[in-house]
Amino acid sequence: MGERVVGHRVVGRLRGDPMTGNGRINLYVGTVAAAGLVGLVASSRLESLRAIDPLMLAVLVLLAVVAQRVPVFLFRSSAISVSFAAVIAAYVLYGTGAAVWVSLAQAVVNSVTPRRKPLRKMAFNFGSFAVSAYLAGEIYRLSGGSTPPTAIAPTLIGVGISAAAYFIVNTSLTAAAIAMSEAQSVLAVWRTNYSWMPVNFGATAIQGAALALAYQALGMFGVFVFTVPLCVAWYSFRLYMGKSTEVRQRNEELSTVNELLRQTNDRLEESHLSVIGAIIGALEAKEEHLSGHAATTMHYSVEVGRKLALGADEIAAIKLGALFHDVGKIGIAESLLTKPAELTEDEWVEMRAHPTIGASLLGNVPMLDRIRPIVLAHHENFDGTGYPQGLKGNEIPLAAQIISVADAYDAMTSERPYRLALRPKQALRELRANAGTQFNPVVVEAFIQVVIEERRRAARGKGTVQPHQHMYEQALEAVKVAS
Repeated sequence: MGERVVGHRVVGRLRGDPMTGNGRINLYVGTVAAAGLVGLVASSRLESLRAIDPLMLAVLVLLAVVAQRVPVFLFRSSAISVSFAAVIAAYVLYGTGAAVWVSLAQAVVNSVTPRRKPLRKMAFNFGSFAVSAYLAGEIYRLSGGSTPPTAIAPTLIGVGISAAAYFIVNTSLTAAAIAMSEAQSVLAVWRTNYSWMPVNFGATAIQGAALALAYQALGMFGVFVFTVPLCVAWYSFRLYMGKSTEVRQRNEELSTVNELLRQTNDRLEESHLSVIGAIIGALEAKEEHLSGHAATTMHYSVEVGRKLALGADEIAAIKLGALFHDVGKIGIAESLLTKPAELTEDEWVEMRAHPTIGASLLGNVPMLDRIRPIVLAHHENFDGTGYPQGLKGNEIPLAAQIISVADAYDAMTSERPYRLALRPKQALRELRANAGTQFNPVVVEAFIQVVIEERRRAARGKGTVQPHQHMYEQALEAVKVAS
Protein backbone atom coordinates (compact mmCIF):
# COMPACT_ATOMS: atom_id res chain seq x y z
CA MET A 1 0.00 0.00 0.00
CA GLY A 2 1.16 3.51 -0.71
CA GLU A 3 0.02 4.64 2.74
CA ARG A 4 -0.71 2.80 5.96
CA VAL A 5 -3.92 1.48 7.47
CA VAL A 6 -4.37 2.23 11.14
CA GLY A 7 -7.29 1.27 13.33
CA HIS A 8 -10.53 0.90 11.42
CA ARG A 9 -9.78 3.66 8.92
CA VAL A 10 -7.97 2.81 5.67
CA VAL A 11 -5.78 5.64 4.35
CA GLY A 12 -3.82 5.38 1.10
CA ARG A 13 -4.23 3.14 -1.91
CA LEU A 14 -4.17 -0.59 -2.51
CA ARG A 15 -1.95 -1.52 -5.40
CA GLY A 16 -1.00 -4.79 -6.95
CA ASP A 17 2.10 -6.63 -5.85
CA PRO A 18 4.44 -6.76 -8.85
CA MET A 19 5.41 -10.31 -7.85
CA THR A 20 1.84 -11.66 -7.86
CA GLY A 21 -0.09 -9.13 -9.99
CA ASN A 22 -3.43 -7.52 -9.24
CA GLY A 23 -5.31 -10.80 -9.35
CA ARG A 24 -4.40 -11.90 -5.85
CA ILE A 25 -5.30 -8.55 -4.27
CA ASN A 26 -8.52 -8.30 -6.28
CA LEU A 27 -9.53 -11.78 -5.09
CA TYR A 28 -8.81 -10.83 -1.48
CA VAL A 29 -10.73 -7.53 -1.70
CA GLY A 30 -13.63 -9.29 -3.41
CA THR A 31 -13.73 -11.94 -0.68
CA VAL A 32 -13.76 -9.36 2.10
CA ALA A 33 -16.49 -7.33 0.36
CA ALA A 34 -18.59 -10.47 -0.19
CA ALA A 35 -18.20 -11.45 3.47
CA GLY A 36 -19.34 -7.98 4.48
CA LEU A 37 -22.41 -8.28 2.25
CA VAL A 38 -23.25 -11.67 3.78
CA GLY A 39 -22.90 -10.17 7.25
CA LEU A 40 -25.20 -7.29 6.32
CA VAL A 41 -27.90 -9.61 4.97
CA ALA A 42 -27.63 -12.08 7.85
CA SER A 43 -27.76 -9.43 10.56
CA SER A 44 -30.68 -7.61 8.93
CA ARG A 45 -32.73 -10.82 8.96
CA LEU A 46 -32.01 -11.42 12.64
CA GLU A 47 -33.06 -8.02 13.85
CA SER A 48 -36.54 -6.67 14.41
CA LEU A 49 -36.85 -3.18 12.99
CA ARG A 50 -39.67 -2.45 15.39
CA ALA A 51 -37.27 -2.63 18.37
CA ILE A 52 -35.08 0.17 17.00
CA ASP A 53 -35.62 3.79 18.04
CA PRO A 54 -35.22 5.66 14.73
CA LEU A 55 -34.07 8.84 16.50
CA MET A 56 -31.36 7.08 18.50
CA LEU A 57 -30.23 5.14 15.44
CA ALA A 58 -29.96 8.43 13.56
CA VAL A 59 -27.94 9.89 16.43
CA LEU A 60 -25.56 6.91 16.32
CA VAL A 61 -25.20 7.20 12.55
CA LEU A 62 -24.57 10.93 12.87
CA LEU A 63 -22.01 10.33 15.61
CA ALA A 64 -20.22 7.73 13.48
CA VAL A 65 -20.27 10.02 10.44
CA VAL A 66 -18.92 13.05 12.29
CA ALA A 67 -16.25 11.06 14.12
CA GLN A 68 -15.17 9.37 10.89
CA ARG A 69 -15.17 12.67 9.01
CA VAL A 70 -12.80 14.39 11.44
CA PRO A 71 -10.22 11.74 12.38
CA VAL A 72 -6.93 12.41 14.09
CA PHE A 73 -4.11 11.93 11.61
CA LEU A 74 -1.20 9.89 12.88
CA PHE A 75 2.25 9.09 11.60
CA ARG A 76 2.91 7.62 8.17
CA SER A 77 -0.21 9.28 6.65
CA SER A 78 -2.57 7.21 8.81
CA ALA A 79 -5.51 8.19 10.96
CA ILE A 80 -7.76 7.07 13.79
CA SER A 81 -11.27 8.05 14.86
CA VAL A 82 -13.57 7.37 17.81
CA SER A 83 -16.49 6.33 15.55
CA PHE A 84 -16.06 2.74 16.79
CA ALA A 85 -17.94 3.84 19.96
CA ALA A 86 -21.11 4.35 17.90
CA VAL A 87 -20.85 0.80 16.51
CA ILE A 88 -20.58 -0.60 20.04
CA ALA A 89 -23.52 1.44 21.30
CA ALA A 90 -25.56 0.21 18.32
CA TYR A 91 -25.13 -3.51 18.97
CA VAL A 92 -25.48 -3.05 22.73
CA LEU A 93 -28.80 -1.23 22.28
CA TYR A 94 -30.29 -2.87 19.19
CA GLY A 95 -28.19 -5.85 18.17
CA THR A 96 -25.88 -6.82 15.36
CA GLY A 97 -27.96 -5.46 12.49
CA ALA A 98 -27.93 -1.90 13.79
CA ALA A 99 -24.17 -2.11 14.32
CA VAL A 100 -23.57 -3.23 10.73
CA TRP A 101 -25.70 -0.40 9.36
CA VAL A 102 -23.83 2.14 11.49
CA SER A 103 -20.55 0.68 10.21
CA LEU A 104 -21.80 1.22 6.66
CA ALA A 105 -22.13 4.92 7.47
CA GLN A 106 -18.47 4.80 8.47
CA ALA A 107 -17.58 3.15 5.18
CA VAL A 108 -19.49 5.74 3.13
CA VAL A 109 -17.77 8.67 4.85
CA ASN A 110 -14.41 6.97 4.62
CA SER A 111 -14.88 6.61 0.86
CA VAL A 112 -14.72 10.37 0.40
CA THR A 113 -12.50 11.37 3.36
CA PRO A 114 -10.08 13.07 3.04
CA ARG A 115 -10.59 12.56 -0.72
CA ARG A 116 -12.57 10.25 -2.93
CA LYS A 117 -11.11 6.74 -3.05
CA PRO A 118 -11.04 4.19 -5.88
CA LEU A 119 -13.77 1.59 -6.12
CA ARG A 120 -11.57 -1.26 -4.96
CA LYS A 121 -10.74 0.55 -1.74
CA MET A 122 -14.40 1.42 -1.16
CA ALA A 123 -15.30 -2.25 -1.53
CA PHE A 124 -12.57 -3.30 0.88
CA ASN A 125 -13.58 -0.71 3.47
CA PHE A 126 -17.24 -1.74 3.22
CA GLY A 127 -16.32 -5.39 3.72
CA SER A 128 -13.88 -4.88 6.58
CA PHE A 129 -16.23 -2.53 8.46
CA ALA A 130 -19.24 -4.79 8.00
CA VAL A 131 -17.46 -8.05 8.87
CA SER A 132 -15.87 -6.53 11.97
CA ALA A 133 -19.17 -5.06 13.17
CA TYR A 134 -21.09 -8.28 12.48
CA LEU A 135 -18.65 -10.51 14.35
CA ALA A 136 -18.40 -8.06 17.26
CA GLY A 137 -22.18 -7.86 17.59
CA GLU A 138 -22.61 -11.64 17.50
CA ILE A 139 -19.80 -12.21 19.99
CA TYR A 140 -21.38 -9.66 22.32
CA ARG A 141 -24.63 -11.60 22.17
CA LEU A 142 -22.97 -15.00 22.61
CA SER A 143 -20.85 -13.78 25.55
CA GLY A 144 -23.94 -12.94 27.59
CA GLY A 145 -24.45 -9.29 26.69
CA SER A 146 -28.13 -8.38 26.67
CA THR A 147 -29.89 -6.19 24.10
CA PRO A 148 -30.95 -3.70 25.30
CA PRO A 149 -28.59 -3.68 28.32
CA THR A 150 -30.07 -4.53 31.70
CA ALA A 151 -27.04 -4.65 33.97
CA ILE A 152 -23.66 -2.94 33.93
CA ALA A 153 -21.36 -5.89 34.65
CA PRO A 154 -22.59 -8.28 31.90
CA THR A 155 -22.65 -5.39 29.44
CA LEU A 156 -19.05 -4.36 30.15
CA ILE A 157 -17.84 -7.98 29.99
CA GLY A 158 -19.59 -8.55 26.69
CA VAL A 159 -18.31 -5.25 25.29
CA GLY A 160 -14.77 -6.07 26.36
CA ILE A 161 -14.77 -9.42 24.59
CA SER A 162 -16.55 -8.16 21.47
CA ALA A 163 -14.36 -5.06 21.19
CA ALA A 164 -11.26 -7.26 21.31
CA ALA A 165 -12.72 -9.38 18.51
CA TYR A 166 -13.51 -6.25 16.45
CA PHE A 167 -9.96 -4.98 16.90
CA ILE A 168 -8.34 -8.29 15.95
CA VAL A 169 -10.55 -8.90 12.91
CA ASN A 170 -10.41 -5.34 11.57
CA THR A 171 -6.66 -4.89 11.99
CA SER A 172 -5.87 -8.37 10.65
CA LEU A 173 -7.91 -7.76 7.50
CA THR A 174 -6.17 -4.48 6.76
CA ALA A 175 -2.73 -5.83 7.73
CA ALA A 176 -3.19 -8.67 5.25
CA ALA A 177 -4.11 -6.14 2.55
CA ILE A 178 -0.94 -4.16 3.20
CA ALA A 179 1.21 -7.28 3.37
CA MET A 180 -0.02 -8.54 -0.01
CA SER A 181 0.36 -5.13 -1.61
CA GLU A 182 3.89 -4.56 -0.32
CA ALA A 183 5.13 -8.16 -0.20
CA GLN A 184 5.69 -8.07 3.54
CA SER A 185 4.91 -10.34 6.46
CA VAL A 186 1.37 -9.90 7.84
CA LEU A 187 2.69 -10.16 11.40
CA ALA A 188 5.38 -7.54 10.75
CA VAL A 189 2.83 -5.14 9.26
CA TRP A 190 0.47 -5.69 12.18
CA ARG A 191 3.18 -5.02 14.75
CA THR A 192 4.27 -1.86 12.98
CA ASN A 193 0.80 -0.35 12.61
CA TYR A 194 -1.44 -1.78 15.33
CA SER A 195 0.54 -3.14 18.27
CA TRP A 196 0.22 0.18 20.12
CA MET A 197 -3.58 0.55 19.62
CA PRO A 198 -5.35 -1.89 22.02
CA VAL A 199 -5.53 0.71 24.78
CA ASN A 200 -7.18 3.21 22.42
CA PHE A 201 -9.71 0.63 21.28
CA GLY A 202 -10.41 -0.41 24.87
CA ALA A 203 -11.07 3.16 25.99
CA THR A 204 -13.32 3.78 22.97
CA ALA A 205 -15.21 0.54 23.65
CA ILE A 206 -15.92 1.62 27.26
CA GLN A 207 -17.22 4.95 25.99
CA GLY A 208 -19.54 3.15 23.57
CA ALA A 209 -20.88 0.91 26.34
CA ALA A 210 -21.36 3.93 28.62
CA LEU A 211 -23.24 5.73 25.85
CA ALA A 212 -25.65 2.79 25.49
CA LEU A 213 -26.17 2.46 29.25
CA ALA A 214 -26.73 6.20 29.60
CA TYR A 215 -29.36 6.18 26.87
CA GLN A 216 -31.06 3.17 28.41
CA ALA A 217 -31.23 4.90 31.81
CA LEU A 218 -31.67 8.58 30.91
CA GLY A 219 -32.81 8.69 27.32
CA MET A 220 -31.47 11.38 25.02
CA PHE A 221 -30.15 13.38 27.97
CA GLY A 222 -27.87 10.47 28.77
CA VAL A 223 -26.70 10.46 25.16
CA PHE A 224 -25.77 14.11 25.47
CA VAL A 225 -23.93 13.53 28.76
CA PHE A 226 -21.84 10.69 27.37
CA THR A 227 -21.22 12.26 23.99
CA VAL A 228 -19.13 14.93 25.72
CA PRO A 229 -16.40 12.40 26.76
CA LEU A 230 -16.20 11.25 23.14
CA CYS A 231 -15.62 14.83 22.04
CA VAL A 232 -13.02 15.26 24.76
CA ALA A 233 -11.31 12.03 23.67
CA TRP A 234 -11.24 13.22 20.06
CA TYR A 235 -9.90 16.61 21.07
CA SER A 236 -7.23 15.11 23.33
CA PHE A 237 -6.12 12.82 20.50
CA ARG A 238 -5.92 15.81 18.21
CA LEU A 239 -3.92 17.89 20.70
CA TYR A 240 -1.55 15.02 21.41
CA MET A 241 -0.90 14.28 17.75
CA GLY A 242 -0.56 17.97 16.97
CA LYS A 243 2.08 18.31 19.65
CA SER A 244 3.76 15.09 18.55
CA THR A 245 3.83 16.33 14.98
CA GLU A 246 5.41 19.59 16.10
CA VAL A 247 8.06 17.76 18.11
CA ARG A 248 8.67 15.38 15.22
CA GLN A 249 9.11 18.27 12.82
CA ARG A 250 11.61 19.90 15.18
CA ASN A 251 13.48 16.62 15.48
CA GLU A 252 13.56 16.34 11.70
CA GLU A 253 14.89 19.89 11.46
CA LEU A 254 17.57 19.06 14.03
CA SER A 255 18.43 15.90 12.11
CA THR A 256 18.77 17.96 8.93
CA VAL A 257 21.01 20.47 10.69
CA ASN A 258 23.11 17.66 12.18
CA GLU A 259 23.48 16.08 8.75
CA LEU A 260 24.60 19.40 7.29
CA LEU A 261 27.11 19.79 10.13
CA ARG A 262 28.37 16.26 9.53
CA GLN A 263 28.83 16.95 5.82
CA THR A 264 30.59 20.22 6.63
CA ASN A 265 32.90 18.45 9.08
CA ASP A 266 33.62 15.79 6.47
CA ARG A 267 34.57 18.48 3.96
CA LEU A 268 36.74 20.22 6.54
CA GLU A 269 38.42 16.94 7.38
CA GLU A 270 39.10 16.27 3.71
CA SER A 271 40.58 19.77 3.42
CA HIS A 272 42.74 19.27 6.49
CA LEU A 273 43.93 15.90 5.28
CA SER A 274 44.92 17.52 2.00
CA VAL A 275 47.05 19.95 3.98
CA ILE A 276 48.55 17.00 5.87
CA GLY A 277 49.31 15.32 2.58
CA ALA A 278 51.10 18.43 1.33
CA ILE A 279 53.17 18.65 4.54
CA ILE A 280 54.05 14.96 4.41
CA GLY A 281 55.04 15.33 0.77
CA ALA A 282 57.42 18.13 1.68
CA LEU A 283 58.85 16.04 4.53
CA GLU A 284 59.41 13.06 2.26
CA ALA A 285 61.30 15.31 -0.13
CA LYS A 286 63.61 16.14 2.78
CA GLU A 287 63.65 12.49 3.81
CA GLU A 288 65.95 11.60 0.93
CA HIS A 289 68.75 13.06 3.04
CA LEU A 290 67.51 11.64 6.36
CA SER A 291 66.92 8.00 5.35
CA GLY A 292 63.49 7.50 6.91
CA HIS A 293 64.31 9.39 10.09
CA ALA A 294 60.73 10.54 10.86
CA ALA A 295 59.25 7.07 10.30
CA THR A 296 61.92 5.37 12.45
CA THR A 297 61.47 7.95 15.20
CA MET A 298 57.74 7.38 15.08
CA HIS A 299 58.14 3.59 15.29
CA TYR A 300 60.31 3.65 18.42
CA SER A 301 58.29 6.45 20.03
CA VAL A 302 55.05 4.51 19.64
CA GLU A 303 56.61 1.35 21.06
CA VAL A 304 57.90 3.26 24.09
CA GLY A 305 54.47 4.82 24.59
CA ARG A 306 52.94 1.35 24.63
CA LYS A 307 55.64 0.13 27.01
CA LEU A 308 54.63 2.97 29.35
CA ALA A 309 50.94 1.88 29.03
CA LEU A 310 49.74 5.13 27.47
CA GLY A 311 46.21 5.36 26.08
CA ALA A 312 45.12 5.33 22.44
CA ASP A 313 44.75 9.12 22.30
CA GLU A 314 48.25 9.62 23.74
CA ILE A 315 49.70 7.06 21.31
CA ALA A 316 48.02 8.88 18.42
CA ALA A 317 49.52 12.18 19.61
CA ILE A 318 52.96 10.55 19.88
CA LYS A 319 52.62 9.15 16.37
CA LEU A 320 51.72 12.51 14.89
CA GLY A 321 54.30 14.34 16.97
CA ALA A 322 57.04 11.96 15.82
CA LEU A 323 56.02 12.21 12.19
CA PHE A 324 55.97 16.00 12.26
CA HIS A 325 58.69 16.72 14.83
CA ASP A 326 61.09 17.99 12.16
CA VAL A 327 58.50 19.69 9.96
CA GLY A 328 60.08 23.05 10.79
CA LYS A 329 63.16 22.04 8.79
CA ILE A 330 61.12 22.93 5.72
CA GLY A 331 62.05 26.51 6.61
CA ILE A 332 65.76 25.74 7.02
CA ALA A 333 68.16 26.29 4.13
CA GLU A 334 68.97 23.14 2.21
CA SER A 335 72.66 23.97 2.46
CA LEU A 336 72.56 23.61 6.24
CA LEU A 337 70.65 20.31 6.15
CA THR A 338 73.16 18.76 3.71
CA LYS A 339 76.34 20.41 4.99
CA PRO A 340 79.14 17.75 5.06
CA ALA A 341 80.75 19.32 8.14
CA GLU A 342 79.63 20.37 11.59
CA LEU A 343 77.62 23.57 11.75
CA THR A 344 79.02 26.85 13.00
CA GLU A 345 77.51 28.61 15.99
CA ASP A 346 75.53 30.97 13.75
CA GLU A 347 74.29 28.05 11.71
CA TRP A 348 73.22 26.28 14.90
CA VAL A 349 71.20 29.33 15.87
CA GLU A 350 69.32 29.02 12.58
CA MET A 351 68.95 25.24 12.92
CA ARG A 352 67.57 25.56 16.47
CA ALA A 353 64.69 27.64 15.09
CA HIS A 354 63.09 24.60 13.44
CA PRO A 355 60.90 23.58 16.46
CA THR A 356 59.40 27.09 16.55
CA ILE A 357 58.93 27.10 12.77
CA GLY A 358 57.28 23.69 12.93
CA ALA A 359 54.89 24.70 15.71
CA SER A 360 53.87 27.79 13.72
CA LEU A 361 53.18 25.72 10.62
CA LEU A 362 51.00 23.26 12.54
CA GLY A 363 49.04 26.14 14.05
CA ASN A 364 47.47 26.62 10.62
CA VAL A 365 46.12 23.05 10.56
CA PRO A 366 43.33 22.62 13.18
CA MET A 367 43.57 18.84 13.17
CA LEU A 368 47.27 19.05 14.11
CA ASP A 369 47.01 21.90 16.60
CA ARG A 370 47.10 19.50 19.56
CA ILE A 371 50.63 18.34 18.70
CA ARG A 372 52.10 21.85 18.48
CA PRO A 373 53.46 21.67 22.09
CA ILE A 374 55.07 18.32 21.28
CA VAL A 375 56.80 19.59 18.16
CA LEU A 376 57.86 22.78 19.94
CA ALA A 377 59.38 20.88 22.90
CA HIS A 378 61.07 17.89 21.27
CA HIS A 379 64.52 19.46 21.76
CA GLU A 380 63.96 20.48 25.38
CA ASN A 381 66.28 18.75 27.87
CA PHE A 382 65.17 17.07 31.09
CA ASP A 383 67.47 19.33 33.14
CA GLY A 384 66.24 22.53 31.49
CA THR A 385 69.23 23.15 29.20
CA GLY A 386 67.39 22.50 25.93
CA TYR A 387 65.68 24.82 23.48
CA PRO A 388 63.66 26.85 22.51
CA GLN A 389 62.03 27.59 25.90
CA GLY A 390 64.35 25.93 28.40
CA LEU A 391 61.59 23.73 29.87
CA LYS A 392 62.49 21.30 32.62
CA GLY A 393 61.22 17.92 33.87
CA ASN A 394 57.45 17.59 33.87
CA GLU A 395 57.11 20.95 32.12
CA ILE A 396 58.05 19.08 28.95
CA PRO A 397 55.17 17.07 27.41
CA LEU A 398 55.77 13.36 27.94
CA ALA A 399 55.26 12.71 24.21
CA ALA A 400 58.07 15.21 23.48
CA GLN A 401 60.37 13.48 26.01
CA ILE A 402 59.71 10.12 24.32
CA ILE A 403 60.28 11.52 20.83
CA SER A 404 63.49 13.20 22.01
CA VAL A 405 65.00 9.83 23.01
CA ALA A 406 63.90 8.06 19.82
CA ASP A 407 65.11 11.00 17.73
CA ALA A 408 68.54 10.97 19.37
CA TYR A 409 68.93 7.18 19.03
CA ASP A 410 68.11 7.20 15.32
CA ALA A 411 70.40 10.17 14.75
CA MET A 412 73.28 8.41 16.52
CA THR A 413 72.77 5.12 14.64
CA SER A 414 72.46 6.83 11.24
CA GLU A 415 75.44 7.95 9.19
CA ARG A 416 75.83 11.68 8.64
CA PRO A 417 78.00 13.53 6.13
CA TYR A 418 80.27 14.73 8.95
CA ARG A 419 80.48 11.52 11.07
CA LEU A 420 80.06 7.73 11.07
CA ALA A 421 77.08 5.98 12.65
CA LEU A 422 77.35 4.49 16.14
CA ARG A 423 76.59 0.85 16.80
CA PRO A 424 73.23 0.27 18.57
CA LYS A 425 74.95 -0.74 21.85
CA GLN A 426 77.06 2.39 21.81
CA ALA A 427 73.99 4.53 21.16
CA LEU A 428 72.12 2.90 24.04
CA ARG A 429 75.09 3.57 26.35
CA GLU A 430 75.03 7.22 25.30
CA LEU A 431 71.32 7.45 26.09
CA ARG A 432 71.82 5.96 29.53
CA ALA A 433 74.84 8.24 30.16
CA ASN A 434 72.65 11.28 29.46
CA ALA A 435 69.63 10.06 31.43
CA GLY A 436 68.69 12.64 34.02
CA THR A 437 70.35 15.48 32.17
CA GLN A 438 69.28 15.48 28.53
CA PHE A 439 66.70 12.70 28.78
CA ASN A 440 64.00 11.48 31.17
CA PRO A 441 65.53 8.39 32.92
CA VAL A 442 62.21 6.48 32.90
CA VAL A 443 61.80 7.03 29.16
CA VAL A 444 65.40 5.98 28.51
CA GLU A 445 64.97 2.68 30.37
CA ALA A 446 61.71 1.96 28.55
CA PHE A 447 63.38 2.75 25.24
CA ILE A 448 66.31 0.44 25.98
CA GLN A 449 63.88 -2.38 26.83
CA VAL A 450 62.05 -1.85 23.53
CA VAL A 451 65.27 -2.01 21.50
CA ILE A 452 66.57 -5.09 23.35
CA GLU A 453 63.27 -6.94 22.99
CA GLU A 454 63.14 -6.19 19.26
CA ARG A 455 66.71 -7.41 18.76
CA ARG A 456 65.99 -10.62 20.71
CA ARG A 457 62.88 -11.34 18.66
CA ALA A 458 64.83 -10.74 15.46
CA ALA A 459 67.61 -13.06 16.68
CA ARG A 460 65.11 -15.84 17.41
CA GLY A 461 63.49 -15.32 14.05
CA LYS A 462 60.12 -14.74 15.75
CA GLY A 463 59.78 -11.20 14.63
CA THR A 464 61.53 -8.41 12.88
CA VAL A 465 61.00 -4.73 12.72
CA GLN A 466 58.38 -4.36 9.99
CA PRO A 467 59.07 -2.00 7.11
CA HIS A 468 57.76 1.41 7.98
CA GLN A 469 54.32 2.15 6.66
CA HIS A 470 54.06 5.10 4.30
CA MET A 471 54.09 8.23 6.46
CA TYR A 472 50.96 9.70 4.88
CA GLU A 473 48.98 6.59 5.84
CA GLN A 474 50.41 6.80 9.35
CA ALA A 475 49.29 10.40 9.64
CA LEU A 476 45.77 9.61 8.47
CA GLU A 477 45.50 6.74 10.92
CA ALA A 478 46.66 8.88 13.83
CA VAL A 479 44.37 11.79 12.88
CA LYS A 480 41.33 9.48 12.85
CA VAL A 481 42.18 8.16 16.32
CA ALA A 482 42.91 11.61 17.72
CA SER A 483 39.84 13.34 16.21
